[in-house]
Amino acid sequence: MISCEHIRYTYDGATYALDDVSLTIADGEFVCLLGGNGSGKSTLAKHLNALLVPDEGRVTVDGMDTADTEFTYDIRSTVGYVFQNPDDQLVATLVEDDVAFGPENLGEEPDAIARAVAEALRDVGLMDFERHETHALSGGQKQRVAIAGVLAMRPRVLVLDEASAMLDPRGRAGLLRVCRRLHEAGMTIVMITHYMEEATAADRVVVLDAGKIALEGTPEDVLTQVEVLGRLNLEVPACCQLALALRERGVACTPRVDEGAMVRAVAELVGACAGDGAEDPCAPADDDAGAPVSAGSKPLISFEHVSYSYEPSVRERARRRRLPRRKKAAAWGSDPEAIWALHNIDLAIRPGEFLGIAGHTGSGKSTLIQHMNGLVHPTMGRVAVCGENLADRRAADEAKTVVGVVFQYPEHQLFAQTVLEDVAFGPKNLGLSADEVDARVREALRLVGLSADVVGSKSPFALSGGQQRRVAFAGVLAMRPRVLVLDEPAAGLDPAARREFLDLVAHLHDEGLTVIMVSHSMDDLAELCDRVVVLNEGAVLMDGTPHDVFCRPDELRRVGLDAPAAQRMAMGLRALGVPLAHGRLYTIEGLACAVAALVQGGAR
Repeated sequence: MISCEHIRYTYDGATYALDDVSLTIADGEFVCLLGGNGSGKSTLAKHLNALLVPDEGRVTVDGMDTADTEFTYDIRSTVGYVFQNPDDQLVATLVEDDVAFGPENLGEEPDAIARAVAEALRDVGLMDFERHETHALSGGQKQRVAIAGVLAMRPRVLVLDEASAMLDPRGRAGLLRVCRRLHEAGMTIVMITHYMEEATAADRVVVLDAGKIALEGTPEDVLTQVEVLGRLNLEVPACCQLALALRERGVACTPRVDEGAMVRAVAELVGACAGDGAEDPCAPADDDAGAPVSAGSKPLISFEHVSYSYEPSVRERARRRRLPRRKKAAAWGSDPEAIWALHNIDLAIRPGEFLGIAGHTGSGKSTLIQHMNGLVHPTMGRVAVCGENLADRRAADEAKTVVGVVFQYPEHQLFAQTVLEDVAFGPKNLGLSADEVDARVREALRLVGLSADVVGSKSPFALSGGQQRRVAFAGVLAMRPRVLVLDEPAAGLDPAARREFLDLVAHLHDEGLTVIMVSHSMDDLAELCDRVVVLNEGAVLMDGTPHDVFCRPDELRRVGLDAPAAQRMAMGLRALGVPLAHGRLYTIEGLACAVAALVQGGAR
């Protein structure tokens, strides 16, 4: 179906983004592309439907040369492309118009377009969203609209460039289900991802590094090469991480990419017998018990019976009046007729906490954090920062210096001509002296691992994606907030950059910052947070320690989430009779310690 022959491509005429890449993809194959940020994955993917044409070499799609403009229309009809950021792809005001855009431009008949739109929206779990306005959707819902828009064109090849980055666990699982079904029906799938568990679903995994193919093979062949992938700044699936953690503790264990197979192998290592005195991995953990951090102190931020509704447009209000009220949730967890983005929220955040916020796409997470420094105000109820009601304009202005918010894709917050100017923007608006502003800028850049002398005079847009994210982060830190609020801070980062960024956040928390982090990654929340709040349809469903929350996996799954991988494996081991000791079984390190103690205790 696709052939890449010795292709080279450069953006700047000096460095090759792709350097002598040769790759063939068979008709009906499912291929996963992995690699760190800047490895060439997206550049290669854009060659597959003639968005880019190689400087050297040749790319053919179903026999058509992408360099021949006569075939461009046919190639792009054959290969559908879903971008990482849905805002780069949405073109229409209403959902159904956006999804219909592609089939209309292919010249299909109206009846065929209507059927294609309905089928595509059903595939991505957005039934009854046809007349909703795209700008009012959450980031994950926008991504599903973008995916539907490509599926409606019924391409023979589907290219997904980090298309699951903004989806919740249920959304990612739903996307994989769609991919498997399309693959089984004969469609060729090319998926770029940083989620190693998604890569296990592919027929073949191709790993890029510095524009070259570094590894290639089946998921079992590639994803178990722990040391090699580590050198390429990539992770392995969580089950392979468990094997590596056991090895570090002196327990010989062979990595496996299938979670169930890994659980069975560990159970055999322990020599467990089903029902032989197994302890409950959800019993209270010794290191996770007690009151939350600073439970006796006054809240820094408090929500009292807060509800919020986005004001619908005139068209939307008219549509709602015509429809009977009903409660209908689609398979991916969306309620198309939901009115309240937040409903009766009572929540207190105290000094020194590391609070995680989880929830399905559209659950109200981003709306909740926008209330924390007065960016939006509740329709009903009260939000207070340091005891001051944010309904008061002076208090809301003051809150913006106390609570710093870093949005999804923080690099989109950049705007100035130089890094120094960008980071200095906030402190300057506080009316500080030039010397104080300079001191804050240099300190903020140092905190995020950048040197003001090295990058200060550069344009922020000339930096790498990871550096841009750090500069945007520094701009918030330069305000010296007491609370740092992060909305999906690691979305779109490769595993090495993600770990580096989250380590930075953990360090800032250790230095005394109160941190609130929204994330779809249960593993990140389990590892970093001392308290987790789960939202469901705008309301608080759970609020407790990671152990309390993640030991309710059935409830989490019902609202589109999941337990961390370690907790899932701990549950599986318990079901096989492994008598796990109490502890932090919701992290890989905690589970490995518990298993190693059993194995080594048995050996003695």
